[in-house]
Amino acid sequence: MNTFIKLLFIPTVVSLVGCASTVNRNTSSIKETSQLKEEVVQVISFKPLKGLAVTLDPSATAKLADNDNFSRDKLYEKINLTLSNANYLQAQNKISNLRMEVVVTNIRVRSGAAAILLGFLAGADYITGQVYVKDGDKVIDNFEVDISYAFGGAMGETDTRMNWMYESFATKILEEMNKLMPMAK
Repeated sequence: MNTFIKLLFIPTVVSLVGCASTVNRNTSSIKETSQLKEEVVQVISFKPLKGLAVTLDPSATAKLADNDNFSRDKLYEKINLTLSNANYLQAQNKISNLRMEVVVTNIRVRSGAAAILLGFLAGADYITGQVYVKDGDKVIDNFEVDISYAFGGAMGETDTRMNWMYESFATKILEEMNKLMPMAK
């Protein structure tokens, strides 16, 4: 019986921590009255973004050689599609000078064999990036998106992992845009 409980417990715990996506905001300028920080977003009126750029900082660029399954272009495509489908990105609009810059700051992508055979024992894949919403050169919002994926086995296949990570990254950005510029109903 004891072995059965252990066999049930380990996959349950792993499934709870296998994937994660978070958004972090710099709240150092906010006065804290307790140990808890509250997320503060200055809401602005809705205007679609005119442009999107996805780049890698020098640290992430240096890691590309060891993480050849990461694709800046695929991440760009997923963010572009997600924001466009939600009407937050309209490249041809003339009513806005808003643009978004995503700077990938950290990446790790396990090899397909390591992910499938070792699963979470091989560590997690992750993408971390800073997102800046700008009006011209003025930053009107910025936040960090951090996505991790530690599943293995059949779920460890590279395309499955990377598609989930790109989708999650784009979804977190969309959630923050909904907070920053809620659409009129």
